[in-house]
Amino acid sequence: MRTTGREWTVLTWNIQGTKRTDLDRLAAVISAESPDVVALQEVRKPQASSLAERLSMTHCWAEKHNPLRPLFPGWAEGAAILTPHSMSSTGDAQVSSESSKRSYRRRIVQWATVTRDDASGYRVYNAHLSPHDLAAERLAEAIRIAEIVDEHGDAPPSVIAGDLNDAGEPQIIAALPGIEVLSAPLTNPARSPEQALDHVLVPPEATEVSIGAPVGGDEWADLSDHLPVTVRFTLEWVADGFAG
Repeated sequence: MRTTGREWTVLTWNIQGTKRTDLDRLAAVISAESPDVVALQEVRKPQASSLAERLSMTHCWAEKHNPLRPLFPGWAEGAAILTPHSMSSTGDAQVSSESSKRSYRRRIVQWATVTRDDASGYRVYNAHLSPHDLAAERLAEAIRIAEIVDEHGDAPPSVIAGDLNDAGEPQIIAALPGIEVLSAPLTNPARSPEQALDHVLVPPEATEVSIGAPVGGDEWADLSDHLPVTVRFTLEWVADGFAG
């Protein structure tokens, strides 16, 4: 069995792709963090492809909804996972009660297994839960995600990232697998953030966890209404489980 304890870096960002934001600037921000995994929400398929090309990363994309389908397929909003490492076992599932792909209320969780050359790897889940006053829906979605993670099993370890829309609702984090070692930074609105909506949950065995996000301002608001969150952690992992 091969033990690995190297640091991993996960960045999550709701990029508000309908704004047609500057992809060069987005790529520069992401590149500066040197992430192993990038989880993007509210991203269109062409944007995900272009960002992956700029960053020399592999990616997968999943459709959440498109009110103008099928006339304008490129306008579909979805989720993307990007990585400079190997990617496998990709998938996604609807977690909301709303099933119509024309409705913004349809919610999905996306996943992929990311593996580095040293054989360490994680199954990464990318989530974007229901917004605003839909607290019951958010909780039901979080519970469904937890069920999917459980169905997939505990190897490789799981990381859950995304926009959980959970300000003031600790029950959302509590319903999901993994832990938030440090308090999530304020990320919304980007100009002057007041809410902590964007999270990365790491396995309980993770150590040396750090978290960072910009302070916000006009230049960030030009990119998205959310700020990116970067979490770094170390985990002693072996091919057959955890080192103990």
